[in-house]
Amino acid sequence: KSRYKILDQLGAGGMGEVYLADDQTLENKVAIKANHNLNANATAQFIRDARLLASLKQPNLPRVIDYFTENDSQFLVMDYIPGENFRTLVENKTPFTIMQILSWAEQLGSAITYLHTQNPPIYHRDIKPANIKLTPAGDVVLVDFGIAKTGDPSAETQSGAWAFTPGFAPPEQVSGMRTGPQSDQFSLASTLYYLIAGKAPADSARRLMGEEQLVSLKALLLDIPEHISDAIDKALSIQPDGRFTTVADFVAALRSPAP
Repeated sequence: KSRYKILDQLGAGGMGEVYLADDQTLENKVAIKANHNLNANATAQFIRDARLLASLKQPNLPRVIDYFTENDSQFLVMDYIPGENFRTLVENKTPFTIMQILSWAEQLGSAITYLHTQNPPIYHRDIKPANIKLTPAGDVVLVDFGIAKTGDPSAETQSGAWAFTPGFAPPEQVSGMRTGPQSDQFSLASTLYYLIAGKAPADSARRLMGEEQLVSLKALLLDIPEHISDAIDKALSIQPDGRFTTVADFVAALRSPAP
């Protein structure tokens, strides 16, 4: 589309790529996500999803500003969010304080709660350190809507079942079962664990098969407040009903010990 001039490739995955581009109409930088996995059904779904994402307004989510199809590919145009993603920051041994991580948990929790309380609810399904950017202003933005799905049961597909990241995806997603609000909670908890410990928690599929056990943060770090470690353990329960009822409840438990 002549409006956008591609400047750089930001990332690539099984379905397509993400590009940094110049929006020559508005004269600003945008991120364009390309999806090449097309069939007639996917095109209709893409337009529905794009319209839904374009209606969202929340400070920790990028705005979707345009979408179009061209040469059998779909393109979603979003705000370009400057900054580095958390996977890169942790791999570069960037030091974080618990207070910083709790502040980011609040921001991410707000974004996820906002998605979950839409009608129909939206489940992100791919929350992980590589999909969260820390902006130069110190805010966090959940950038990728790769496999976000509405909670409409008739629209539940298997497309999200294979597109996940080991260590951050909950067992129900890894095994292709239905995902819901507790699935995003599990991925948020895995991400916070990674930020605190500098490594991902035990993989959920291996835990499910009894090959690995979750090591609590309090066993790794003696100075972590116990209620934070306990809240993350609960949110990382293998069974969805062992987790908190909502992401907001999880974030509240991180903030203060249960009475």
